[in-house]
Amino acid sequence: PADGKATRPTRLFDEDDLWAAARQAGAVERQRKVDLPTLVEGSVLALSGLPGTQTTIMSHYMSLGGTPVAPSSFYDRFTDGFATVMNELANRAVLAVRAVEDEDEVAARLGGLLEHFKDVCAVDSTCMVLQKLAACWAPSTSGERPASFKLHAVVSLRDGLPIEAHLSPQREHDSPHLDEEALETGTLCLADLGYVDEKRVIRLVDRGVHVLMRLKKSQDPIIHRVHVGRGYKKACRGKTLDAAFAAGLLDFDKGAIDLDVVIEAGGERRILRVVGVSDGTTYADAWFYLTSVPPDVLDPEGVSVAYTLRWDIELLWKHLKTGTGMAAIRAWKPEAVRALVNAKIIGVALGRLLELCAKEETKGHAMGQLAIVLSLNRMTPLIIAMRLRQRGVSLAEMERRFITMASILARSRHQRRERTKRQQRERLRRDG
Repeated sequence: PADGKATRPTRLFDEDDLWAAARQAGAVERQRKVDLPTLVEGSVLALSGLPGTQTTIMSHYMSLGGTPVAPSSFYDRFTDGFATVMNELANRAVLAVRAVEDEDEVAARLGGLLEHFKDVCAVDSTCMVLQKLAACWAPSTSGERPASFKLHAVVSLRDGLPIEAHLSPQREHDSPHLDEEALETGTLCLADLGYVDEKRVIRLVDRGVHVLMRLKKSQDPIIHRVHVGRGYKKACRGKTLDAAFAAGLLDFDKGAIDLDVVIEAGGERRILRVVGVSDGTTYADAWFYLTSVPPDVLDPEGVSVAYTLRWDIELLWKHLKTGTGMAAIRAWKPEAVRALVNAKIIGVALGRLLELCAKEETKGHAMGQLAIVLSLNRMTPLIIAMRLRQRGVSLAEMERRFITMASILARSRHQRRERTKRQQRERLRRDG
């Protein structure tokens, strides 16, 4: 639901909807066993950059709900069903942002590309370290840090939020993890060298998805026709790009070339476009792009500029890592990690909603999304205090909850210290 220009974050999630989604996903067996709305709220508000995300969520859960819970029992609540619920809520939060985005601002940011494309998307991944126990499902490429996961995302540059996101072990290559179905017909997809795959390019182009990506040196496509470039244009036909340059048949014209090339894969042939941009250095140092965008939409310079928009996905990684504390995740069960990552995506979406609200109230003064998310991080205790006040929790009850939580955390900490001491004594006995 929307209130005029901006959706109020406090109205984003309905408790009845949460319970229905949780039961459908198998997140809870009985309503009395877990207070799901409180668990969701506590998870989203765990924006701290300090390690111990699940412990922070437990603290929020006991503060907001007032029900004591043992750490071991609480961590068991991060099930596959709960991760599914959090994924659904993350999708809902992203859709809420898109429902109230300022279309004029979006069009200005994307330089008029939305006049030709339904959306502009970038694909990429980022790596995060986990506890060693996670190495069983998320092995990394490092012996010192044996467990790491990759967060893969297809991000709409309209709002900088993911259309699709999922996890994989760090060792797995990016390319197979591109979800083609997330790219709708009429979309422009920006991708780096890690996603080059001729079969997929043909499939996407046949579905009406436009591609713009770097050309790998190993591709060396066959020239079909030269549109922009100096040299013997007819003689270039049928020759590979490397061969045409090596023979002196082709050169840059005012720092650019624009060619039709043949792409072949799996017995299929398609004519696409290669654009080269050079700053006057050697052919080997020039940048080449493979695209299906016609030249009347993007000239060579426009292709190069449009590709730079792909770097906007780095803003999402920064918001997730620096703003919402995704780098602090140290869980090791895959379902727990998935739930926590989705909570971080919800946090970024809420930050965007608050940014839109702030623009209305501050008359368009500069207000960055990262600043909003970082402010949410620092003001979490105030937010929790206000939520307790809204629920009519007295100061005496707040004190009781504080003492209960402190005693549980202290007992857990004492148990960990004693366990470490026993392990050390056991090692001394064995070595002695």
